[in-house]
Amino acid sequence: MTPAARPSLIEIAPHTTRPSALPDHVYAVLKHRILSCAMKPDERLVEKKLCDELRVSRTPLREALNRLSHEELVAFQPHAGYRVAPITLDGFRNLIELRAIVEAQAAALAAERATPEDIAELRAFATLPYDPDDERGFVDYCRANARFHLRVVRTTHNSMLENIVMSALDLYQRPTYLRIGRQLDPKNPSAKHRAITEAIAKHDASAAHEVMLQHVRGGGERILAALKAANYH
Repeated sequence: MTPAARPSLIEIAPHTTRPSALPDHVYAVLKHRILSCAMKPDERLVEKKLCDELRVSRTPLREALNRLSHEELVAFQPHAGYRVAPITLDGFRNLIELRAIVEAQAAALAAERATPEDIAELRAFATLPYDPDDERGFVDYCRANARFHLRVVRTTHNSMLENIVMSALDLYQRPTYLRIGRQLDPKNPSAKHRAITEAIAKHDASAAHEVMLQHVRGGGERILAALKAANYH
């Protein structure tokens, strides 16, 4: 039996129903804040402040922080406590390489395994709500973009593969939430997603692999150049 995929950022809405287990609730809230950069990279986490804000004791907070540490979203420093994981050039390059390898292969598998229902959902998710001048709607764009990539990998029906892709994608989008490397062409992301969808719909694994590979590399290089310009190291 393959493990169930962890929920990605798009499935952890900040005002969802509170889970029955308190550490799960704290974990979900903090993970959403970190991945959406409401908590900034390298920000120090003050436990007392978080306990007061979330109205919890230190025990569930530390359980949640320990889980986030295992996911490399926070780091513990002796005598200094926890900090949000920074964004680094090497770390982002690793994410580009991981996504290029894994998501391209996932698209190829999706082309082999897609059902008519899968293809209908991909077409529904391919066009993104995007207006580069709409600050309030930008989060909706980020979530819709992740939702499409999630739907591609879910078409493979391989939850282990899904876990890898979504963990990488959640981390990959952190610079985007900081408006670093922002896509300025409103037609570009939707056009690439539609091309990926049509390759999958034709059950053309080779074309699906190539289009996804170019899509991931192109976006990654754009964001990497913007990180360098913003003096990230």
